[in-house]
Amino acid sequence: MNKKYNCLLLAVLAGNSYLVHSQNKYTNFSDTVFHIKEVVVSSNTKKQIKAFNLDVPAKYVPISTNAIPSKLLEQKGIQDIQEAAKYLPGVRIQTSYGGFQQMSIRGFNSSVIMMDGIRDERSSIDNSYPFPDLSFVESIELLKGPASVLYGQSIVGGVVNVVRKSPEAKRSVDARLSYGSWNKKVATMGMGGKLTGPINYRGVVNFSDADGWRNTQNKRFSGYLALGGNLSEKDAIDVRGGFNRDFYGTEIGLPPNMSKDVYDANTEQLYLKSGEMQPGLDRKARYNNESDFLKNNGWNIMAQYSHQFNDNLKLSDKLAYTNDDINYFGTEELSYLESDDAIYKHYYMQNNKKRYICLDTVQLTFPLRFSHMAETLNNQLELSGKLHTGNVVHNYVGGYAAVAFWRNSFSGYNLGVDVQGPGLYSKVAVNDPHSMGYMTTSFSKVTVMRTYTHGLYLQDLVEFSDKLKVLLAGRYDFFNYQRASAVPKNGIREFDTPDDDAFDKVKTSAFTYRAGVVYLPIPDLSLYASVGSFFKPNRTFYSADNIYVDKNGNVYDAEKNGEVFKPEKGYQIELGSKYNLNEKLQVSANWYYIRKYNIVKTLVAKGGTYTDSNGNEVKSDKAIVGQVGTMDSKGFDVDITYTPVNGLDLIAGYGYTDARTRKLADNMYLSSESLVNKRSTYAPENTFYGYANYTFLKGFLTGLNFHASLTYMDKVVRNQTTGLAFPSYWLTDIGAAYKLHNGITILGNINNLFNKRYYNQSLGSQMVPSMPRNFEVSVSYKL
Repeated sequence: MNKKYNCLLLAVLAGNSYLVHSQNKYTNFSDTVFHIKEVVVSSNTKKQIKAFNLDVPAKYVPISTNAIPSKLLEQKGIQDIQEAAKYLPGVRIQTSYGGFQQMSIRGFNSSVIMMDGIRDERSSIDNSYPFPDLSFVESIELLKGPASVLYGQSIVGGVVNVVRKSPEAKRSVDARLSYGSWNKKVATMGMGGKLTGPINYRGVVNFSDADGWRNTQNKRFSGYLALGGNLSEKDAIDVRGGFNRDFYGTEIGLPPNMSKDVYDANTEQLYLKSGEMQPGLDRKARYNNESDFLKNNGWNIMAQYSHQFNDNLKLSDKLAYTNDDINYFGTEELSYLESDDAIYKHYYMQNNKKRYICLDTVQLTFPLRFSHMAETLNNQLELSGKLHTGNVVHNYVGGYAAVAFWRNSFSGYNLGVDVQGPGLYSKVAVNDPHSMGYMTTSFSKVTVMRTYTHGLYLQDLVEFSDKLKVLLAGRYDFFNYQRASAVPKNGIREFDTPDDDAFDKVKTSAFTYRAGVVYLPIPDLSLYASVGSFFKPNRTFYSADNIYVDKNGNVYDAEKNGEVFKPEKGYQIELGSKYNLNEKLQVSANWYYIRKYNIVKTLVAKGGTYTDSNGNEVKSDKAIVGQVGTMDSKGFDVDITYTPVNGLDLIAGYGYTDARTRKLADNMYLSSESLVNKRSTYAPENTFYGYANYTFLKGFLTGLNFHASLTYMDKVVRNQTTGLAFPSYWLTDIGAAYKLHNGITILGNINNLFNKRYYNQSLGSQMVPSMPRNFEVSVSYKL
């Protein structure tokens, strides 16, 4: 195992490839913390980073970041956030049910995606939701580690900020047509330039359609428009809006892997081990019902106004509204037919008896119908600038953030009532799946949720000298979560809003901080250390059927509409360095330790037993729930950018993450800690990527480009109890492009060059095969 780690680390340090930072044009919607400028892949010039909306270089900031610029996304034809995440070390995004993305950073699933510095509040509920295509993206930025002091609750492992294209005065026209494997078709059109007076614009429209390698028939349609400019020497405005209309074929994967050892009934020999997949399954076969669908329709608008009082004082206000509609019906669970009678060819042992199982047929056991309709209103008011106290310079930003998030979640889980039709409980041949009839659906319940958060924050980057910089930041957040139930009208997505006193309520508050010091022994090298905290509100409501245990193991009385559990909290310690040699070599490295505590665990299920202090076994008529869990993550990241000659760029990134469940707080109810020291789910230990890009800059091959990438995803634990995991895998992609003199570029990519068979997602034990070797060719035009 150590050899594997050493080989990966040596590959990074050898400089096979490099990590991209951005060269975007200024956007008023820059990340409150970072506006990472892009290094175009064919350039060796790295521009200044905008940190905390202040005019300081990246090397002054005690925080580690990564960025993927639009150039890399364009070269590889990436329009999906999961594909883009392969180029962010320590990050893993998986897609479930066909279109729901779930993100893990530094071992924690509590991570947030933002757009232009605005939180996507859907991630604060369950961190799983569809994300639009990336046709409008300027760059993708990663801020590593806790960021509650910057963006509030639930940011533990890090935050990804998607920066959209900025309005610009220069006239531009961008068009691209692509065709790929399994009838993939993509058309993108973009324009920009002066609109009227000082106002510039940038617009993009994108449409994609594909049969898909597993015949999911995905279709995506999106549009984006940005308007902005300087109204005067001191006043600027930036308005942006976008929409998406996306359809995904839901994805339930292949028939389930074996839950227990399975034997041949005739020979009594072991046929399949627990966790194994049936041999001979068709990886392209889909077992979904014809009625399955996932639709995601959304739109958003953001507006920012800023006023520059003088060189040292600026006021800005950013207001954003988002409307999102997720509508889903999926077959989901497949189950084999079983019997106590010897009527099938195979069996497994259950309670010392044979349970016979049919491996030739699966039944559509549990279709799931739900819909989430959400609205978010977000406002950020900030004052920033510079303040001099003697020879010390203070780069400060202070502000107030307010978020209102409303979500109505409809569900129709009553089979035979909410879900009906000939397809319900239908049986499908394993080796020749065909739909056995449609299903109709309705809704029987709606959960009405309202979240209100308010945050006050202040950050100060203090420059004591050319060599010593200190960062101090603090934030106080107030969190109010409310929930009530209602009945939909006529089974559709309409209902009467409950009265205010019908809502259960949870209120909490938390203070978070970040402090760091940066030392520059020479101008090209910065060394830093920082410590920061985070919090995640607990959304648990009081129930008379529960017994509650605090973090010290003591039973306490909870109250209705009170704070049942304190927020999950924790901290990160980080040490790092950044080095830049003549703009040809940039290296950054960091080590971190993150600890999270106040995790809620069910200690004893209702009707379960525990041993009391006298050694007697006691049966509990209530569930016993305690805030006794802890986990931690430790690791390091290394990023290298190397440009040995003009036209050749090499990029590499490696991340090591060791995230585990730790000891539970002592309490009288828990006698077993079977999960202690087990690896966290969906947190790969090692991730790596390398990217090489070469463009001919002279001679008869001028304009010809070759690029290749190598990515590695380590084993990913799916279930802590059983140890089931996705195996590790390497992927190799190659591509070439040729730029003609008339602005036309012809580009081609081959992905998964060596046709690696791998799995990156599942629905329970139903594995979803990932895409084999595939190609995409495109023709683009730029003016």
